[in-house]
Amino acid sequence: MKQIGRYQVIRRLGKGGMGAVYKGLVPEIEKVVAIKLLDPSEVMEVVLGPEKLREIFLAEAKTMASFHQPFLVTAHDYAEDDQGRPFFVMEYICKNLGDMIDEKFQVEEDSRIIEANKVLYYGRQLLEALAFLHHNKIIHRDIKPQNILVTDEDTIKLCDFGMALVEGVAFCGPDTMQVGSPYYTPPEQRKKPLGVDGRADLYSAAVLLYRMLTGKLPGMQSFSLSQVNKRYNHDWDDFFSKALSWDPASRFQTAADMLAAMEQLRVSSSGEENQGSSCLVKEAEQRGKLRHTPVNVCSSRAEEAFSVNSQHRPVAPVASCLRVEKDRIVDEGTGLVWMRNGTLYPLSQVQAAEYVKQLSPPDYGKELTWRLPTVNELLSLLDGQNHLDPFPFSPANARWLWSCDRHGNHEGWYVNLDMGYTGVQDINCLNFVIPVCTDPQFTRTV
Repeated sequence: MKQIGRYQVIRRLGKGGMGAVYKGLVPEIEKVVAIKLLDPSEVMEVVLGPEKLREIFLAEAKTMASFHQPFLVTAHDYAEDDQGRPFFVMEYICKNLGDMIDEKFQVEEDSRIIEANKVLYYGRQLLEALAFLHHNKIIHRDIKPQNILVTDEDTIKLCDFGMALVEGVAFCGPDTMQVGSPYYTPPEQRKKPLGVDGRADLYSAAVLLYRMLTGKLPGMQSFSLSQVNKRYNHDWDDFFSKALSWDPASRFQTAADMLAAMEQLRVSSSGEENQGSSCLVKEAEQRGKLRHTPVNVCSSRAEEAFSVNSQHRPVAPVASCLRVEKDRIVDEGTGLVWMRNGTLYPLSQVQAAEYVKQLSPPDYGKELTWRLPTVNELLSLLDGQNHLDPFPFSPANARWLWSCDRHGNHEGWYVNLDMGYTGVQDINCLNFVIPVCTDPQFTRTV
């Protein structure tokens, strides 16, 4: 499709049972938006019928248009395309929690772990969003990582209300139809999806929090976090034992109650924090000079091209030894010189490339210029635990960084220094930039 209503279509972002979501442009002002079009699967059309589907779709748009809450995606236009199919328009947000933790189609596989304080940070926002929804008698019924978007300001926004239980209208079908996502859905929702209340969403939120902390689903092992990691005391065990109870009456009864309990949780020191040494890795694989020219790499070749594992994290740390100076950071292990002050605000990958072209050459020689780093160079900053601590760059929130590497014509590779992995985003998404160059005095070879 080239057009949906008056909006120009850039590409399709995803397809579900109810419809498809596209990246589009508002004409004239060229603002990027997300467009959800009613385009149900054949099974959904047979089960629910076209009229019921349109009713549910309109209810979803109306519900989202009514939101005035910072952690919920809102809808701001509704119309029909030239085939008479309804669509609504939302803000376009690049980042997705499902991609961040690398939850795959086989949900049982381990996912990436998020640092505990970040989990609590996202958890607060999610529970505040749920408190708002439940106050307005809306039950989401499909809390999962893919329905949590992450903004450029690192705040979350809950999306996809196609299965929401709203007064008067709700997604429903035969008794055998699953409402919600496997492993995240509470038992009472599987049995009686129209009879649930806000406690169903709280159960799903607890599964999500547990998964972010451990990389596993709570049903795959004990709830006892204190046995998994000594940084979590028995308060964490009590929290999840209650939050994940199969009996709704034994769970937290409101999002506010669950949030209050979560605010009391503390993370103990692991004893493994960086002690201030400028050498991030003292005993590591010696790689010598890293690739500095851009490559176009598809996901299936990423492990080989970037020396990463299946979760796109470094297989082995690079021998990095950072010397922090006033305006730059010199890595005596790799010969890289990093500009200490990155961009103040995030840029698209195209803007990032233009930005580094305009920088003055470093003092090492006029023949050198600052450039966008490769994925391999960015990953070399991480230590053996995939951390960069303390964080030496400015601004302090410059943790999502563009590389110069591409993934086809419309996507590029970035590195998340918070979680220590590389991933793919649309080139129009916004990430920070930390320019790099190579010290000509560095002579170590591979």
